Amino acid sequence: MMTRLRIATVTVAVLGSGVAQAQGAAAPQAEAAAADQKPKQEAEHGQESPLIFPGGIRIGGLFDASYERVGMNGNLSSGKNDFVNRHHFVFLSRQGNDFPIGLNAEIIEREFYELTARLWRSGPFRLTAHGGKILVPFGPEPLFHKNYGGLSAIDQKLLPVVWSSFGLGARAALSLRGLSLADDLYLVQGFDVSARDKVLDMQRDLQAYDGARVAVGNRLSLSFGPATLWYSLYWNPLRFGRHLLMQAVDLEIWRPSWPVLDRLAFGVGMVRALISADETFGTANAVKDAGAYYHFADYIWLRFYAFRWLYLQARSGLQTFNNHKGLAYDPARADPTDGSHHNLALVAAFAGATFSLGYYWNFEKVGEYPNDFLRFMVMYAF
Repeated sequence: MMTRLRIATVTVAVLGSGVAQAQGAAAPQAEAAAADQKPKQEAEHGQESPLIFPGGIRIGGLFDASYERVGMNGNLSSGKNDFVNRHHFVFLSRQGNDFPIGLNAEIIEREFYELTARLWRSGPFRLTAHGGKILVPFGPEPLFHKNYGGLSAIDQKLLPVVWSSFGLGARAALSLRGLSLADDLYLVQGFDVSARDKVLDMQRDLQAYDGARVAVGNRLSLSFGPATLWYSLYWNPLRFGRHLLMQAVDLEIWRPSWPVLDRLAFGVGMVRALISADETFGTANAVKDAGAYYHFADYIWLRFYAFRWLYLQARSGLQTFNNHKGLAYDPARADPTDGSHHNLALVAAFAGATFSLGYYWNFEKVGEYPNDFLRFMVMYAF
């Protein structure tokens, strides 16, 4: 079940920081903390350590197997069976307090590989840099960028499943009196479109069709107690005079230390990607749909912990593409790619293993068709 993909996210984040942790409950703290500072630990869901070798070398992994019933129409007897493997990652890192240069890499699919450098450390302030095929720090999740549109990771349709790109970045982080502030600035290879009449697909158009398209981005995060707030900004020149300006706001509140509320975790966010007008817009030779358009996705999720090892999660979201009017949805431009997504999942985790059972309802704005699915996933992370 994709609700547990936070395991992989935190595994990647902490391998680079020298902290062994495979549970998402500390993700807000880890994101806002310095790259080499130990984030807050919570004994949740069987935290497991990566394999540690001499010289600061660490190896971690994430593997799963799933039974899915796809093509369902709301009836449990509908659809067809499928058995799939969604994730098979091995993470390699070398980082430590005794040397300032490190390495983070995914070594099976080579989804990312980056050199890291600790530039400055003074009291609660940290400054680090990284370069290579880096994970783009957009939104709350550095690896899977989950939840936008109500779907996470491999299921979501807006951003790349694993958004990594060639480039470099710097991170400044300050932690003081329970307040953590971090800022990620980066330059990477951006998106591009191959033709004037092509709508930008941000899962498939992460390449340059006519020279390099250098994108600049920034993510600011603020964490205090159980709450973490992120603001992400991304700008990218495209062909034909167009530009991509994408912004996202995300908020998470993770199990406040108050009666009843200490069993709850909550998240909400949205992203809007505006593609500016074609250079022919307003001229006699303007191409069809030469004006500006935008993609939009939002989400909300709520998690209830019955025990430290068992929780129930509900998640919902809207995603729309190629809108010309409105803030989130243009009914005049609706097609089968526009719709809302909702799922309910029961998740149990112990000693690095996660077992999840979830049902996903998918509703199209136009041309509703049977594409609900049920998924039972067994995942192991170390």
